[in-house]
Amino acid sequence: MFLLDPAQYAHARARRARAARPVRPVHPSRILPLLIAGTPCPVCGEQFMATPNAVGLLALTAHGYTPGEAARRLRTSRTQVDADLDALADGLGATNTCHAVDTGHRSGLLRLPARPRRLLHQPTAAALAVLQGMADGRTDSETGLRIGRTARAVNEAVNRFLRLHGVRTRPDGVTLLHRARLLDATHPCPCWITTGTNP
Repeated sequence: MFLLDPAQYAHARARRARAARPVRPVHPSRILPLLIAGTPCPVCGEQFMATPNAVGLLALTAHGYTPGEAARRLRTSRTQVDADLDALADGLGATNTCHAVDTGHRSGLLRLPARPRRLLHQPTAAALAVLQGMADGRTDSETGLRIGRTARAVNEAVNRFLRLHGVRTRPDGVTLLHRARLLDATHPCPCWITTGTNP
């Protein structure tokens, strides 16, 4: 089990230790789930687990909310949202928010509709290689080195795709590509790497 945001358990233990009076029973329908589980890895069965707050922040980011907009939506500070996003990316083993959103979709923490989204402007093979690099968390320079293009050309290709589809942020672009089933969708469990197993 890959657990995200485990700090809540320490807080829960502290609250239980301070509790000196009996707690009134809560109706089961009013109890919120402690963790949200992703889909099991098809090789080892492990799952990514996250708190509802962590998944909620990841979902806002995946739907195009900037950190400032997410802070206003969640009624917290921009600094706190930035810190939470950094912690979330670390927990997912991601290098940036685009990679975190990609991992969220691949791990099943972020649900996709059953029917694929049809794009009006299908990306070419070259453009798709650029967009896959964005989803994998690579910088424009790293993607450019892989495909033989400059960082500026990579940035322009990404921005062109976002403009064509009315998308404001790169993480939202990653979500759109996953909905269209155009990105690598294999489970991000580390066992794919450690066992050398191919999806």
